[in-house]
This record gives sequence, C-alpha cells and structure tokens, in this order.
Amino acid sequence: MAKVPTENVTTYSGIAHTMRNTLLSYGCDSSALFQRVGLNADAPEDRVQAVTMQRLWRLAVEETGDDSFGITFAQHMQPAALHGLGFSWMASSTLLDAFERLVRYYRIIATAGEVILDQSGDLVKLWYKIPAPAGRAAPASLDAVLAVFVQLCRITKSTDFSPVRVELQREAPANRDKFSAFFRAEVVYQCAENCLYFDPDELNQPLAMASPELARVNDRIVIDYLQRYDNSHSGNQVRACIIDLLPSGPPSQETVARALNMSARTLQRRLSSDALTYKQLLEDVRLSLAKQYLKEAGRSVSEVTYLLGFSEPSNFARAFKRWTGISPVAFQSQSET
Repeated sequence: MAKVPTENVTTYSGIAHTMRNTLLSYGCDSSALFQRVGLNADAPEDRVQAVTMQRLWRLAVEETGDDSFGITFAQHMQPAALHGLGFSWMASSTLLDAFERLVRYYRIIATAGEVILDQSGDLVKLWYKIPAPAGRAAPASLDAVLAVFVQLCRITKSTDFSPVRVELQREAPANRDKFSAFFRAEVVYQCAENCLYFDPDELNQPLAMASPELARVNDRIVIDYLQRYDNSHSGNQVRACIIDLLPSGPPSQETVARALNMSARTLQRRLSSDALTYKQLLEDVRLSLAKQYLKEAGRSVSEVTYLLGFSEPSNFARAFKRWTGISPVAFQSQSET
C-alpha cells in the first residue's frame, strides 16, 4: 500500500454524522464529545482528519462504557452516509459486484485503509487492511468497518444475510454476545487481520434492486468527487480520464498524461508510487464498464464493443473471455437468470 501524506489521511463526514446518531442513541451529549476533538457535531467538515476520528472513537467507547460500540454504529449506518458509493452499492447487480465497487472506491469513505477482495479459495474473503501496527487504531473503529459491510449487505439483500466467518485483530470484548448476535457467524478474536468470509453462491445471487445504469451514474459521481479532493492518488484521476476518452478508442498513456497536464514519464512515476500500472488501470476500467453495460437491458454486444473503444466485436469478445473466462454473450445470459 502506498504511503499517504498525513494531511491526506481523512474520513468522509458521513461517518461523523453516523457517529453522532449512534452517540445520541446511548443518550450521550454528542456535541460535547465532538467539541472535545475539535469538531462541530451539527456540521462537521466534508473530510475529517483520521487522527481526529480515532480520538472520537476512543472517547465514544469511554463515554458509553460499551466495547461493542462499533457494532451499534454499524446498525445506525445508512447507504446515504457513504456519498455516491452507498447508492452505487444499492444499485449493484450482486453483492460481489457491490464488493468490487467497495474495493475500487473505498477511498471516498476513508484514505487510511484498503479493502482487498480475495476469490481464490472456497470462500470469498473481504480483508480490511490498515497501514498501522495492530492496536494503533481504536478497536471499535475496526469492528465498525466490518460490521458496516455486513449491514450494507443486509440492507441490499436480506436481513437474514450473514458471513460464514469473521476474524478480528482485537482482544475478545467483554460484550462478546453482541458480536455473535450481530454477525450470526463464527467470530474469532486476536487474529492476524480483520476479515470477513462469505459463501460465493450467496454473493453471486441477483439483487432485487439492481440497476446497472443507476450504479454507473453514481460511480461517476464518486469518481468526480475523488478527483476533486484526492489528488494524492493518481489512479482516481487516470480512471476518470480513461472513462471520458474510451468511446473514441483506447487512450494511450501519453494521451491521458496530456489530458492531465503532465508528461507521460511523470504519470508513470506517480502511478508507480501507488503500485499501479497504466495497462492495469485501462483493463480495470474496461472490465468494470463491460460488466455494467452487458447487464443493462437492451444493450447489444456490438454497442458495448464501441463504447469500450474496441474496433471489432471479436476483439472485445477475446478480451472479455481473457478477463472473465466466459464470452460476453454467456455473461449476459448469466446476468438475466
């Protein structure tokens, strides 16, 4: 994970708003607690410094006396608190589709961590990684991250939805029953990482509220937001530029660099500092858009071909099969079932 300058380690204000509502549910004076860390409970700034939020998490646990505070926080979370990403999640075709969005755009929620999706085993693993030694982050904040992911799944799919297994770095809390009752799964403490494990069949089931077109509109809103504030992460700028230029054909790295007012060498250096390559980003954007377009009713493979900048449907079909293992037509058929 690339090192992020301290001043750029921030959290979206929707998290602070949800924190306020959670504190109020305990009968706490949220305004007083926010003031102690230098925030206005009624109107926190758009981005809150991560160090400030960490102080607030610790104060919240201290004030409530509840070391399962992060679980209660998740139960108060609503998709609207996560900017356009929350709405993209709600409109995703499957929970796996939603998780892929979460991985791609997590920086809109917080820049201090990274979400990793691993589909290589029998279970799908969603891993929340932070660039800090174990114990540095408030345990309640990490509990909340994983619990929020599960809460969003339940809001989108079903209140009966649960992971198969939960692994937390933290020491076992005093209120373990609340963790077990919320996750309704095996919860293991003092683990190496903070992870959720899911049944892949559950994640691949179509969602009733799926709307690929609406999801894509909100993806664009997220990308535009990230472009405005997150200049430290070149990948966001490059993705947005590729999306704009794709209908005219696959843009070269030099073309994108010119559009971003920098040299190709500078762009490559910035991408390298974020452990990215231009080829990787171009393929990621094309694959993501391809899946979204193919899930939209009335879209033909030929139309998707040209929207993604391919010269011939056969070229697109070969690329799509290399990315996914199946043809665009087969993918469309799967999405319709």
